[in-house]
Amino acid sequence: MRNLWHNFWDFLDPYRRGPLFHKYGWKGLLFIAAATYFLYQWYVGPRQCPFAGVLWLMTIGIHEAGHPIFRFISGGNFAWTIWGGTVMELGVPILAYLTFLRRGKEIQADICLLLLAIACYSVGHYSGCSLDPVISLLNAGPETLPDWDYMHKWLGTEGYEWHFRHAFYGLSAFLGALGVYLTAAHFWAWTNPDGHNYNDDDDGHDRFFTRG
Repeated sequence: MRNLWHNFWDFLDPYRRGPLFHKYGWKGLLFIAAATYFLYQWYVGPRQCPFAGVLWLMTIGIHEAGHPIFRFISGGNFAWTIWGGTVMELGVPILAYLTFLRRGKEIQADICLLLLAIACYSVGHYSGCSLDPVISLLNAGPETLPDWDYMHKWLGTEGYEWHFRHAFYGLSAFLGALGVYLTAAHFWAWTNPDGHNYNDDDDGHDRFFTRG
């Protein structure tokens, strides 16, 4: 069983640079927990940042591309066409993340975590779109229904729209906080290969980033 576990990580993260192999320290864990909380509160709060809408367009483009791609792959199957948008929106940053991780490109992988966080926010927003009085849809006609109107019916999750929305919001907040911390930590390690800190001691107690 131990060899199977190691073989799994040898395939997924051969350089051992992923989140599970990073030493966070109490400051790093505190930052991730606090950032997750404040990001989630921002998502569910009344204020919105215009810049967030610009980032959102990046993942929405991938979503919209998924519909015709999966329609073509499935031979025009309606269900796969609907699912294709969400599958692509989440799948592209996940596959990109795993690709960079397998190549030992940790900073690029961290950025993919941030893109996945944006995608999770978008999916959360649309999975709970029945809770909103007004919803904006791209490439939609006057009688077009949101993807998740169909998907909740197929999943048997009608009535759980709030739970889906906030589960994805929570996941987005966590991935966003984790991605920001890891990006900064890996960039620090890259620019400080000797691991130096401000008072030139070697105990590391004053460091925000610990060496992985």
